[in-house]
Amino acid sequence: MKKNGSIDIGSVRARFRAVRDGLNAAFREREDAIECIILAALSQSHALLVGPPGTAKSALFFGFLASFPDARKFQTLVTKFGTEDEYFGPVKLSALKNDLWERNLDGRLAAVECAFLDEVFKGSDSVLNAFLSAMNERLYKGQPIPLRLLVGASNELPEEEILAAIYDRFLLRDVVEYVQADATWMQLVAAPPEYKPAAQIALAEWDAACKDVQRLEVPQRVVEELLRLRTALKADGLVLSDRRWIALTRVLKAAAWLDDAPTVELDHLSVLKYGLWNKPEDRARVVAVLQTVDRSVVAQAIDIVDEALRGYANRPTEPASYQSALPQLADKVTEAGKRVQDMLKNGVSRRAHARIQPKLDELKKAHDALTADLSKRYALP
Repeated sequence: MKKNGSIDIGSVRARFRAVRDGLNAAFREREDAIECIILAALSQSHALLVGPPGTAKSALFFGFLASFPDARKFQTLVTKFGTEDEYFGPVKLSALKNDLWERNLDGRLAAVECAFLDEVFKGSDSVLNAFLSAMNERLYKGQPIPLRLLVGASNELPEEEILAAIYDRFLLRDVVEYVQADATWMQLVAAPPEYKPAAQIALAEWDAACKDVQRLEVPQRVVEELLRLRTALKADGLVLSDRRWIALTRVLKAAAWLDDAPTVELDHLSVLKYGLWNKPEDRARVVAVLQTVDRSVVAQAIDIVDEALRGYANRPTEPASYQSALPQLADKVTEAGKRVQDMLKNGVSRRAHARIQPKLDELKKAHDALTADLSKRYALP
């Protein structure tokens, strides 16, 4: 295992994966939002979750931070009537007596490592400007602050031009919707998620991980593909700043680091779906362009498995309808498994196998459940 000083980087990477997998297991249909937060944490950027109330946005944030016991946290609802006192602490009266202007920052945004701002765009101009400095330069009133990760939440995206700057500072964004699959919704209602931290990560280990992420390189072939994507997006009317493209290379490195890849690979470009859109209606166009990337066999196999798993998650819940759809659904899951086996028959690397194995395990569970239901259906009296 490669070590950074006294820190075992391999162990830290394994624990970040465990956190991701544990959150995915507890919060169904939240894989993208979870990946947003994980990648933001590792790329030293910030994440925005957009969606209606009651979609577990804050629960995801606190679920993630439960694995960082020594990280100080701050959470608040931003309002247009809020003042800097609420977000950055009250002015010290004792300092004023000595003609000094100081705030008591303890427990507020400028004194914590992680923050969650609900309805982040609702603040006054002065408050939003303070947020902007904290997010971008990690400064408050010109002084360094320990902020590592800020997750913002909003029911809607900002339309006013004045909010464009703070919106742009959220490098990664995801739209979080209500649970769509009936079967998943029934499981959620029957047994609401009770997340327990899958691993513990110290702040020093988090910092070491971020440092190790940045040592990875972006090969020339990936840079050339980024240029092709940029050209394709421009032709489709989607133009992004050079600053955003450069910042997104940190996210690519974070994705590669999680995969234990030696450099950024073409497969990792898929995570750009979190950073290349400004409006939700642009997301489908971004994904369509990203799907033109020549990805590895493993990435294509994961897509096949994901499609089969979505079909299983969206299976009919009414008994008669389920029984009617059961044979065809079982055939689709079985066929997906066979296709993937054929694609991987020439063998894959240990690293590539580690990427797809959790998906294959989930597909096998779905296959076993469908097979058991088929056996019951055709059991002789």
